[in-house]
Amino acid sequence: MLIALSKLNLSKGARDDDGVDQLHHLGTVAVLAGFAALIGMNQYVGDPIHCWAPAQYPDHHHEYAENLCWISQMYYVPMDDPLPWSKEDRMKTDISFYRWVVAVLAIQCLMFKFPNMLWKELRGYSGINVQKIVNMAEEVSTATPEDKDKQLTDISLFVHRWLQTYRVYKYNVVVRFKEKMSSVLCFALGKRQGTYLTGLYLFTKLLNLINVFFQFFLLSAFLKFNYWTYGIEVIEHLNGNWMDIDRFPRVVMCDFKIRQLANVQDHSMQCVLSINLFIEKIFAVAWFWFFILAIATIVNFVKWCWEIFFSKRREHFIQKYLMILGDTDSRRERALFKKFVHMYLRDDGVFLLRSVGNNSSEIIVMDLIKKLWDKFRKDHYHNRSTPAVDGNGNAGNARHRTDPLTGESTA
Repeated sequence: MLIALSKLNLSKGARDDDGVDQLHHLGTVAVLAGFAALIGMNQYVGDPIHCWAPAQYPDHHHEYAENLCWISQMYYVPMDDPLPWSKEDRMKTDISFYRWVVAVLAIQCLMFKFPNMLWKELRGYSGINVQKIVNMAEEVSTATPEDKDKQLTDISLFVHRWLQTYRVYKYNVVVRFKEKMSSVLCFALGKRQGTYLTGLYLFTKLLNLINVFFQFFLLSAFLKFNYWTYGIEVIEHLNGNWMDIDRFPRVVMCDFKIRQLANVQDHSMQCVLSINLFIEKIFAVAWFWFFILAIATIVNFVKWCWEIFFSKRREHFIQKYLMILGDTDSRRERALFKKFVHMYLRDDGVFLLRSVGNNSSEIIVMDLIKKLWDKFRKDHYHNRSTPAVDGNGNAGNARHRTDPLTGESTA
């Protein structure tokens, strides 16, 4: 099920994130926006409140009193309890939160959208347009056989130039220290170390995880009860008459003042808040949605940490395609393969190939990896066979050439 969620595509066209990310910035935003629209229509189009008015109230006085109660503080007192005399005691059970539900839902929408907005804003600093590469790979799937090879060659050239441009040309103690730090700080120091995209992507997933748990804190503070266990309580009462009248009361009291000439009279009215019926169900559904989303996000985050921080996983992803082609059989080729994964592609290159694989077929990914592998292998053997040239323009011994990827002698 979680694998299916990661492959879920809620947007049209190519994507550079997985299904769990889209559940956050597309699915959850749509659900919360739908809730906000439902409550907003009930508030501003329907009749959210009905009050019991004294018989001497004319219709227009009755309507005025209801509108006044709607914008005033209301409080809940159980039917079997007497009304408190002091205003302070009455306001201890204030239930005016219902007027802010739409605003809170709108804030939640922005919170779920923010990590994706951050990802889209910062991914361009990696030096490559991930979305463009993914779109180009998707177009290959529908191309004619004549155009397919040319398009794949163009994609491989774009990726190759990016990998060659944003890499370290000289290795020393400082560079190796930055490589170690980039494995921890990721995108903060990782552009030339090949960890910028993966670090940024993992950071957005961490924000998603923090955000979904923060919703329980937010709603606990807003609704003034322990929202963490609300869903469990709902399940426990499903077999009976589930009406959470203490937290979402339907019948409430309203106090207001009426000025009549020189006198100011206090009035109290009993009102029915039918909107609380919707709010109760909405926050119950939201609890289960957030719970499922939290579980999916935890598993998805751990999965991506496993894929990113363990080098064997990167090797396995690339090797499963090259093994089909039979290009890593010899011992020398296997050693070169490790250099291809860790020195040439690195974390960001493998991440880009994963993004391509999420939007196209396995064949497209295999062909693209094959072209990058052939280009890397050709350049590697060319560097080994080309004699080095000294400062006077004299050809030297090829054994003393320096590997451009590692800064080490190729002898």
